[in-house]
Amino acid sequence: MKKFKSLLKSVALGFFLATLANVFLVRVVNVDDDFAAVAFFVLWPILSYGLWTMMGREKVISPKAPNELLSKPKPRSTSGKRLLVTALLAIVLAVVLAFTINADVVWIAFIPFWIALYYGWPILSRRVPLLDFDKAPAPTPKRPLWLRMLRGAGAFVGTAVLAIAGSASIVVVPIALCMHRAQKVANSVHVGMTVQEVLDAARDCDVFHAGSDFPWDKNAEGDNVPAMGLNWRRDGTYRTYDLAAHQDISMTESEAVERLHARLHDGYKWYFSYTYVNVTPMHVSFSVIFGPDGRVVEVTPVHGWD
Repeated sequence: MKKFKSLLKSVALGFFLATLANVFLVRVVNVDDDFAAVAFFVLWPILSYGLWTMMGREKVISPKAPNELLSKPKPRSTSGKRLLVTALLAIVLAVVLAFTINADVVWIAFIPFWIALYYGWPILSRRVPLLDFDKAPAPTPKRPLWLRMLRGAGAFVGTAVLAIAGSASIVVVPIALCMHRAQKVANSVHVGMTVQEVLDAARDCDVFHAGSDFPWDKNAEGDNVPAMGLNWRRDGTYRTYDLAAHQDISMTESEAVERLHARLHDGYKWYFSYTYVNVTPMHVSFSVIFGPDGRVVEVTPVHGWD
């Protein structure tokens, strides 16, 4: 049973490290998704086996004393406290990682962080005794009634504030991550950039829509609306829906630029709208406005709407 628990811990920690490596390869190095997936499945067993052998060596080097082997196991009444504390820390670390790398990693990193913190907590508590929840607290003298009531009221208020903050974070954190993601893209666009330069710099969005001030006849037959949507893919291609063919088509970046010029027409104001969605009803957007000369004249502020 102990070998199984050791194997489970090593597999969980190996999964955590392999996931971090996968996120780093995809979000920072920008490698191909297929290569990152292969690297993940190669690193996971290697790291798990390495950690499992290290844990086995640690037990051989520092065996338990005979009287410790005969003693009863420690009660696991504090496992719930460790579960809650490590979950909160995992949420904080996942959000910090999301702000640092990309908002998408918050859901990817939470579970590995939680598993690693939960199983790694006993190792950490050996270095920091304050974190040892299984250690029995020292007996304290009975305090006066007024002090116990004051501490009870403080604990109640603290719990209520923590519950309210936790409930609010379910809404605030996704919106904040979405705003951060949109602002990062908006900051990469500057006045004077061309259409192709904007497409190169601003690729990270959930919904992209382009339109222009070209006068068009709403009653005319055919698909002559000066507007189109684009979806960037990690392989460097773009996808858009062709109304005439009634299907999605794939294009290179140069073909996407040509299609934009054909749909929106030169010599008129163009508008690129970038929209970001999250788990809340609020969406986040900003727009890039091009002048008749085909260069950026304004980048609107990032704003939320629902």
